[in-house]
Amino acid sequence: MSVEAIRAPSSPRRTSSAYMAAVGCSVAGSAAGFLGATGTTNAAGNPSNGAVYTGIYVSAVLLTSALVIPYAPMLSHRLGARSLFIKCKAVTAVVWLAVGFLLLAGVPGMPLLLVLSPVLGALSGLGSVVSPVMNKAYLAAPGMAAAFARMAVICGFAWGIGSLAGGLLLDVAPLGWGLILNGVLTIPLAVIVSRFAPLAALTDPIERGRPWHDVWASLRGSEALRRVTLLACVVALCIAPLALLLVPITQDLRHQPLLVGSGLLMAAMALGEAFSPKLVRRLSIGHADLPSSAVTAIGAGVVLILFGISSVLLSGPVELGVWTLISVAFGVFRFASRAFTIGATAESRAPELTASSLATMMLVAGLFAPIGTFVWSLLIGYFSASTAVLCGGTAMILLGVPILISTQSANSRNSATGAAAE
Repeated sequence: MSVEAIRAPSSPRRTSSAYMAAVGCSVAGSAAGFLGATGTTNAAGNPSNGAVYTGIYVSAVLLTSALVIPYAPMLSHRLGARSLFIKCKAVTAVVWLAVGFLLLAGVPGMPLLLVLSPVLGALSGLGSVVSPVMNKAYLAAPGMAAAFARMAVICGFAWGIGSLAGGLLLDVAPLGWGLILNGVLTIPLAVIVSRFAPLAALTDPIERGRPWHDVWASLRGSEALRRVTLLACVVALCIAPLALLLVPITQDLRHQPLLVGSGLLMAAMALGEAFSPKLVRRLSIGHADLPSSAVTAIGAGVVLILFGISSVLLSGPVELGVWTLISVAFGVFRFASRAFTIGATAESRAPELTASSLATMMLVAGLFAPIGTFVWSLLIGYFSASTAVLCGGTAMILLGVPILISTQSANSRNSATGAAAE
């Protein structure tokens, strides 16, 4: 019997609550695991090239994730979205537990993580396509953006708790424990999804035998999808690396203890994520998802510039306090932009093509993400974290404003065409 056929009797409220709690546990574990993994890669080099080592590892994971994404709709169709999600989470838990125990046993961390980065990237890529579909189904949300915004509150608080707890734990315990915690806290999500049926029907994508051809055909056939994908690529290049390189950034900015400071900034961004639904609701009134995504991405770029300026002008505890406040603002804008991007992608084509549209957008943006991350790591390693942050924020504004103008022009043309047709 397939997982899709399992129907555990439960109330809608119990189902959604159990799902959100399990996602929260998984996200908290991911935060601790992220600190453990990037702390390990950062420690593999000396202070001047730890950022480059971390950039290599993160870029390898991102690249593999992007290359696997085109196959997500096909696997989702064959296995069922729910079954694929469960398998991804179960394997993820096993891998992180194994890596954590190997680190505790004395296996060198950087080679181990680099060898396993394709596996970690593949699991991440498959999950990134299926997770929005699962969120919408288990919350019975009216749309992808609404489901993402609702989950942002849970994920924000969970990531914040995991970041703070992980930073404090790994300041006194071996880094492998962060990865073990990640594996342990991922298990409940696989169990809950296998135990409880979704509240809304899961629409499996249409299967196509040529996944890569489907990606390019999707882009050629939808101008709306091309626009949102372009914006996602700019975000991946310019502002997304900040959250991925917080450990080397914190080290470059001379904060000690390192992982406690990194965890605090991660928690601040997560708090911003929890507040992002308020901005999503406000901008959703009278505005389409794509222009709103561009506006919030530009806002995140402005916040990055403030971060860079403060790191140049301030020092000591005052500096860390200002960074924390700025990180909250960055989290609000960054995760609001992500919610709108997912919503715009889901609405760019027919509902049965949602998974395919998400896979297309995530693939193309995912190919740019390793480039952005590696460039940031080089800027941090050979110049400074302030240089990387200022360059990223400035580039986001310079590239984001033309995209915003073009989306508004396209909306105006569509409105005029609709009025003429009436």
